[in-house]
Amino acid sequence: MPDAVADEDVTAMVRACCPDWEVREFERSEFGTDFVCFVACETPGGEREAVLKATTAGFVDPQVAQAEPRLFDLLGRETTVPVPEVFGYVDEHDEYPAPFYLMERLDGENFEGRPDALPAAARERVVREAGENLAELHELGTLPRVGSVGVVDGDLAVLDGDHGPVDDLREWVRAGVDGTLDALADGTYFPDLADEPDRFADLVPALREELDARLDALSEPDAPRYCHWDYRYGNLLVDPGTGETRAVLDLANLTAAEPAYNLAKVESHLFDPQADGEQRAVALRETFRRAYARERDDWAFTPAIEERMETYSLTARLDAMACLPLWLQDATPAEKDEREAQHRAFVESYL
Repeated sequence: MPDAVADEDVTAMVRACCPDWEVREFERSEFGTDFVCFVACETPGGEREAVLKATTAGFVDPQVAQAEPRLFDLLGRETTVPVPEVFGYVDEHDEYPAPFYLMERLDGENFEGRPDALPAAARERVVREAGENLAELHELGTLPRVGSVGVVDGDLAVLDGDHGPVDDLREWVRAGVDGTLDALADGTYFPDLADEPDRFADLVPALREELDARLDALSEPDAPRYCHWDYRYGNLLVDPGTGETRAVLDLANLTAAEPAYNLAKVESHLFDPQADGEQRAVALRETFRRAYARERDDWAFTPAIEERMETYSLTARLDAMACLPLWLQDATPAEKDEREAQHRAFVESYL
């Protein structure tokens, strides 16, 4: 939880990351599920503003969370994707919630839940740069298998699944779909937060039948690569006037999967035919896909890839439905009902 770190521990955690830094003042962030704190520090090189982040909410396995600062370092070295510099990190600690790390504080605004607050041209730039950034991420190379990215013996690695290594993305997706549908039938991922636990339960039988057929017919996926499936407005810092993406954040949920899976997930985050209107969503999708393909010489949106993306888009919508109690926990009943209607309109187009 964000308040799981005591005030007196902030200075000690900063020193654990950077022993010669002194905290002058700090402010807790109101955003995020884990502990995030903005700190102003005196350093040997002068005054610096930084962000201290600790894994406290229990939503991410520590072995996975340990990967985030290492992934920021990797992207900072090997790509032009705008990510913060990492000043230091601690994987395990006897006294403080870990892993935790200290990173550069970058300017920009979070537009989670309100992308329409951006001028039209600025939003198009966010979407275009998303395509470019994901292309660079995917160009880092192929990975040995499918799964979550974590840390093993101090290095980035693709972790085993519940029953060992996963070599086939279709097997991995099917397991995720089964788990999500079970959750929708039984109160969502967050039943304690759900005011209507059975909000989508009536859709589960038809969705299970549709996805079973789709996954049985799914064509051979491409080789897995690093995928930032949670690339959304809430994990970006954006210039509110121009739409320039100044920081891509939250790499603690990076996965190894085929690029088409990542692209479908990100499209579900950045534009929505039900919320934006069909014409606007199509235009943004074309901007996104053109930017991505332009940065990858060997890539084309073939019919087989587009068909797989269509199926992956449905799985992404199921995840959003199962996460509704968390994502909309501060929303009014009318706002939740509106989002429910948008989800229903989307999935019923498949059924």
